[in-house]
Amino acid sequence: MQERLIEALESSSYIEEDQVSKPRLLVYLMGPYKSHPPYESAHPERDAATSRETLDEALEGLQESEFDADEALWLLIEFRRKLRSERGVNAFLATDPEIPLHEMDAATQNIEYTKASVVTIFIAPAMGDNLGVGIEIGSVCEHLPEQELMERVLFLGEENVESSMIDAVSDRWHVTADEFENFDGLYQAVKAHIRTVA
Repeated sequence: MQERLIEALESSSYIEEDQVSKPRLLVYLMGPYKSHPPYESAHPERDAATSRETLDEALEGLQESEFDADEALWLLIEFRRKLRSERGVNAFLATDPEIPLHEMDAATQNIEYTKASVVTIFIAPAMGDNLGVGIEIGSVCEHLPEQELMERVLFLGEENVESSMIDAVSDRWHVTADEFENFDGLYQAVKAHIRTVA
């Protein structure tokens, strides 16, 4: 899976052309793609029921360099860009390798991407709809040995994010968990973790 990911990320239509200096240092970024309502609509002409951009619409905007998407998705994409351009690591989101869901379902993708990656980062921002993050954490953690979870997986939640599932992460699976206050704090924590693992 590691070789397939490296090859798929080189040709991914979701990632801007860049030259990562450490292509084998795969960093899998996980987190919500949607924010909690209410939020500002990128398309005010839509009615309230259809105001949220779909993931496809957001990614299409990214490809056209006119990215205007939900804040939660923007956070992950901007974070991926910064890690790739400034740290040289092969950071990616679940959608980036473009492996069809009929070939490998989303839950299996999360597990396999984590196993193949050097580092996996769960990000839970306060504005994010974090229900899916909690489900993904449980699914991934149940399929990795405890030592790998302790060393390679990092969970970062924004201050004041409350979730029973998230609270259980460090107790049940011994995943390193911490809080962040802002984007810079998040970035610094991830840089430190990658440095430690690498």
